[in-house]
Parts: sequence; C-alpha cells; structure tokens
Amino acid sequence: MQLRAFAKINLDLRVLGRRDDDYHEVRTILQTIDWFDELSIEPADRFEFVAHGVGGGDDNLVVKAVRAFETLTKETVRARVELIKHVPMGAGLGGGSADAAVTFLGLQEFCRLVIPEKELFEALGRLGSDVPFFAIGGRALGVGRGNEIAALEDDVGYGLLVVHPGISISTREAYSWLTVSDKPSSIRGFCAQFVSGSGEDEPRNDFESVVFARHPLLSEIKSEMLRAGAVRAALSGSGSAIFGIFGSEEQAVKALPRLSHFGTVKATRPLSRPEYLRSLWGVAKW
Repeated sequence: MQLRAFAKINLDLRVLGRRDDDYHEVRTILQTIDWFDELSIEPADRFEFVAHGVGGGDDNLVVKAVRAFETLTKETVRARVELIKHVPMGAGLGGGSADAAVTFLGLQEFCRLVIPEKELFEALGRLGSDVPFFAIGGRALGVGRGNEIAALEDDVGYGLLVVHPGISISTREAYSWLTVSDKPSSIRGFCAQFVSGSGEDEPRNDFESVVFARHPLLSEIKSEMLRAGAVRAALSGSGSAIFGIFGSEEQAVKALPRLSHFGTVKATRPLSRPEYLRSLWGVAKW
C-alpha cells in the first residue's frame, strides 16, 4: 500500500487565549497543498518502522499513530511501515501530523476495518491538534485547540511558493512567546473573506510578530516574496515556512529563482478536498 501525506498551510491563524486544559484556543483556516511525504505499508510478521530523512524512534508520530490504532481497534499491527520524508519538520507545514493521520487511515484499510467517524476523529485529535484535519483535507476551519474541523468551500485557482530557510521552530516554544491580543475575532468576521469574498478584516497569522522578532530572516523572506509578485505572503503555522500566493502556478514558478537563495523553495498549489482524498492513495491499494 502506497500513500501520500500532504502538507498544509494556514491561510489565517488567530490565537485567542489559554484554555482550562492548558492548550490555546485558536481559529485557523487550513489548506492542503501538493507537497507530500511518502508512506508505504506492507505485511510483516510484526510491526517494523523504517524512516528516511527523520528519526525513526518511538517519538515519531507514525509510531504513535500505530500504537493509537492498536489501542483503539484491539488489533496487533503486523506490518512494515516505511516513511520517506520530504516535507521539512519544524516548518509549520504539518508534515508530522499528516504522516500520523495518513498512517492511521492506511492501517484502517490495511486491516479492513471501518472505524466510526467520531472515534476516528477523537483518536486523531489525541495524536495532535491539527491531525484530524488531514482526514478531510482541502480547505477547512479549525477551532478549539485546532482539532475541531469543519469543511469550507474549496478554492484552488492560484499558485503557491513555499520557502523553508532551514530554521526549525518548536510550536510549544512559539506559543510561549505570545501575548494574546484582545482584538475581537468572531467566527463570522474570521471566515467571511474565505466564504463570501467580502471579509470584514484582513487575514493574518498571530505568530508573525513574535516569530519575526526572533528570526528576522523570515520577515525578509516575506518582503521578498511580495516583491516577487505574490498577492499575499505569510508565515504558516508557528513557522518557519513562509508561503506566497500568486495569481497562477506559472507566476509562482517564474518567481522561484528569486527566492532560491533563502533555502528550500517549493512551487506548489492548493489541493481541493476531492483531489486530496483521491491522491492520498498511490498506485498500489488492497
């Protein structure tokens, strides 16, 4: 079984305050993009995990997903799971979360099980706040600590450049830098620009001010992205990746050389929900 674990960007991200469970209340617009890690699952006498480009220990989210699957289903996983890492870690692109979600979904097929949706999303949420998003993909609203997901209407008519300068930022540490804004952020105002095209405020990422203060290079990348023709540029998640939105894929590709000296630069595009769910599965599926 061949699978693809696609990355995401945050088109908007507001941090609204600390919750009683010590997490932060967020509202975010998530979007899957065409940049992915490769996963394979094949029969074996016992569970084996092989990782390329990232550590393969018990703290890897793929291993945690396998153990969570076994706990939920009472099944013993007898499979060799191999991960080839392409999406950078510590970049705010959700690479590890995507790996976990797709591993879980793949094992469901591998073991020929149907897990009720409520139980599935609860299990994914325990693995990480944005892990449930990767069970639906496309464009979606994330609220609560980011684990409560609602599908939004897809919009894929644009190109993207994503720059990763080789800086890794801990999400936990980035949250510790924040002083939560007291500006109102209603669901209506927050989502309006994405749903109706008549937004009440401009999209933003609340991490930018604190992350850019500690990593000025990221602010420089954002400015250069705009000079290269992006209609908007922003930090994804808590960073360190910066994405730029262009009018077309061709425009994004044309701008790529101008950003290449900053690090890894990927010309990509948003994935609609139907394309995302279809593209999770590679050429071989049981």
